[in-house]
Order: sequence, then C-alpha cells, then structure tokens
Amino acid sequence: MKCLWCNNVMEKGCLMNKGGVYFLPDGEKYPKLYTKREMEKHKAVYLPPYMFDVPAVCPTAYICRDCSKIVIDYELYK
Repeated sequence: MKCLWCNNVMEKGCLMNKGGVYFLPDGEKYPKLYTKREMEKHKAVYLPPYMFDVPAVCPTAYICRDCSKIVIDYELYK
C-alpha cells in the first residue's frame, strides 16, 4: 500500500494491545519484554495508550515511518 501523504510504500502489520498499544510489522515475533530496546529490536512502534482501544483480534494496519501515519481497516470495529 502506498502512503496517502508522501506516496512511499507502507509497511504491513497489526496493532497489538498486550503490554501497551503498539504496531508490530508482519513477520516480527512478539517482544518478550516491553522495554524500548526490545520494541526497537522487533521494529515495533509504541502508540500512546489513549489513542486506541484495540480489540482482542489483531486489526491489520499499515505504517509509514517517514510520515508517522498508521492506516487501520475500521471494518473490524463494526
């Protein structure tokens, strides 16, 4: 998927809500610890806890690291 703001290729992953809300790219394993170093090792991106109430099902998301934008399919929330 291309970024709607800068037209770069977006990275596919999902939003996780265990140990805080964060984006985890496809192919990366879950972090064992929720420290900054461990999250960076797994290329995860922490989101402020007040941004999303993520359901137990992992919603597919796309991230643009250049623009700091995340696109989420809202169909899951209906």
